[in-house]
Amino acid sequence: MKKNKYLIVLAGMIMQLSIGSIYAYSKWIEPLSKELNWDAHDTKTGFSLAICFLGLTAAFMGKFAQKVGPTKAGLLAALFLTVGLLGGALAVNIGSIFLFYWTFGVLQGIGLGFGYVVPVYTVVKWFPDRPGFASGIIIMSFALGSLLASFLISPLIASAGLSGAFAVLGIAYGICMLLSALYLANPATAETKHHAHVDLTPKEIITDKRFIALWLLLFLNVCGGIAIISKAAVLGQEVVGMSAAQSTLFVAIIGLFNGIGRLFWSSISDKIGCWTTFMVFIGVNAICFALIPSFSTNNTSFQILTYVIIAGYGAGFATMPSFVKSIFGTENYGQVLGYTLTAWSAAAFVGPLLLGLSTEITIFYLFAILLAVALIVGFWLKGLLSKPLVVA
Repeated sequence: MKKNKYLIVLAGMIMQLSIGSIYAYSKWIEPLSKELNWDAHDTKTGFSLAICFLGLTAAFMGKFAQKVGPTKAGLLAALFLTVGLLGGALAVNIGSIFLFYWTFGVLQGIGLGFGYVVPVYTVVKWFPDRPGFASGIIIMSFALGSLLASFLISPLIASAGLSGAFAVLGIAYGICMLLSALYLANPATAETKHHAHVDLTPKEIITDKRFIALWLLLFLNVCGGIAIISKAAVLGQEVVGMSAAQSTLFVAIIGLFNGIGRLFWSSISDKIGCWTTFMVFIGVNAICFALIPSFSTNNTSFQILTYVIIAGYGAGFATMPSFVKSIFGTENYGQVLGYTLTAWSAAAFVGPLLLGLSTEITIFYLFAILLAVALIVGFWLKGLLSKPLVVA
């Protein structure tokens, strides 16, 4: 059956919307704490594990996903995510935090990894002339998934209970991902080329200075943003005194800006280049993090700065695919991108850990410093890019 590239985009967006629910995780923290007396810090480990295994799956199973094709890999995404959320429902029902870590964290994380890389790898092949826009619109959907989930979670808990809410979302997202997987396919030209190239070895990737620089750029950019996302609802209430309803809206708008930033900055990268785009949004985010402590008592200013940061945070994910492709070439793009996403896994633990080092809002100065380091890494990469870009 001949596939329509715009329906391929739609299928990819639906899969990313489904897995993007993980970014509304802060909406689970208080209900889990109240119903099961799980400590908020311990509960966040479920989120960190899910993002960790997302990155690990993207790195070590990305080549496998490309080999078996988008449909089979997408079906694996649907299976693992559904089992993970249903297992999370069981863990909540019996009050086992370790089962929650294993199911919601590890198993769902594997599903997230497959569900993240498959649409990105696939859709970019259908738009070779606009890689930034193609990856941006897909990865934007991941962020918008958190916007959708932030409005669904509380009503589902109220109507179906905490365990039931996990189960309902698991089944609903599983069905959506199943339908998406059945339509996703590589373009005929991409399938022909797939068997003609030789991938870089893992050692060649991880020892390449350009890869190291890209990894550090993503890691440093993710640390601050993911720290905010992991505790967004709590930060809104504790820092500027938001009500529960206001914090729900705060989390939702964070999801919106996460999505907008991904599409906006990735589209910009097609015009001004990936390196310049990265340097601009990293510089803007560094300034915003440095300003937050001075404006933490002002609700409006705090929210505006946070939204700008989250837009730049999302930009890193949306721009990175075309950045990797421009440096390492189409032949090695998928494999190198998978390894680069391990930076996301590492930051999923480091960012929230750093945020938990202090109850003072001045901890945001630390994230500003990390982004200043990222700018230095960016200039190092610029020097490396004066050498031949595409690996033979």
